[in-house]
Amino acid sequence: MKKIYSIILITALIFSVNACNQTGNKQRSTTEESAQATGYLSVTDIFEQGESLANKTVSVEGVVEHVCKHTWKRFKIIDDAGKQELKIELGDQFPSIDASILGKKAKVTGTLIPVVMDEELVRQWEEKMKESHKGEENTDHYKEELAFIQNIHQQLTNGDIRYYTNYTIEADRYELE
Repeated sequence: MKKIYSIILITALIFSVNACNQTGNKQRSTTEESAQATGYLSVTDIFEQGESLANKTVSVEGVVEHVCKHTWKRFKIIDDAGKQELKIELGDQFPSIDASILGKKAKVTGTLIPVVMDEELVRQWEEKMKESHKGEENTDHYKEELAFIQNIHQQLTNGDIRYYTNYTIEADRYELE
């Protein structure tokens, strides 16, 4: 009788461990399945997987949150929560864009370029942003971007993070919905 209980217990334990492993595998592959189903990663996916995707061709989708008024060749897309943004660089092969694309869904394919910044590079980023947005100091975009950069600088200064990695996609193609 003890042998039967032992066999039943071992069998139950094996099934339990196997079920746990399958659940973990399902959770890990959710993002991959989503990307395969749509063919596009989210902005959040790019930041989560950025190191492994760096300098590779990626496809991403997000909502256009900002269009660069200085070049009309750059825009930013955001994730669903609006907490992360990804800069899209359009090369000379693309026509100029305008503010009419704000709020539209963009599907972009291109090379993911990591921009790794230390404290000094973040400071330079802030100065460059201030210079390129002169006259816009009272706009929400200016204030939000400045606060974002200053928050990163503060984290670097406090030692909360050693460096900050931002990502840019050099577009090969894009479409708007």
